[in-house]
Amino acid sequence: MTEPRPDPLVPPATPISSIQMSAIQARVEGGLESERRQRADEDYLRQRQALSLSEARAQQRWRGWAGFAVFTLATLWLVADVILTVAVGWGTLLGRPFRLEAGVIIAFLTTSTATVIGLFLVFLRWLYPQEPERVVPTPDPRTR
Repeated sequence: MTEPRPDPLVPPATPISSIQMSAIQARVEGGLESERRQRADEDYLRQRQALSLSEARAQQRWRGWAGFAVFTLATLWLVADVILTVAVGWGTLLGRPFRLEAGVIIAFLTTSTATVIGLFLVFLRWLYPQEPERVVPTPDPRTR
């Protein structure tokens, strides 16, 4: 049997020196560190998105509660207006004589109507802001 001939196109294998080995090892460790940083950045972005989602849900619950409170308050206020108007028209309130001056009734009805409308406007402007909300840009972990 004859030994196979070495390929003339392939250079002979040379042993790797310790300097070359440390350079290779430094490159590998650098790549591993880069992967660790990328994973940490991805974890940070995931946590930030989860926090943003929980904040949005909390704000939605708060707005729902505030909307219900504003609606209830406005409804009660308008019911009081109707009761007052009917009591003045009939001249009795809960079986007792009831009388108010015309100026007092007009002042009460106009101020209460303006208050209810203003309350709804304030609430609706808070619920649907006219300016777009500013979105804080999230850094892309690949650009670091």
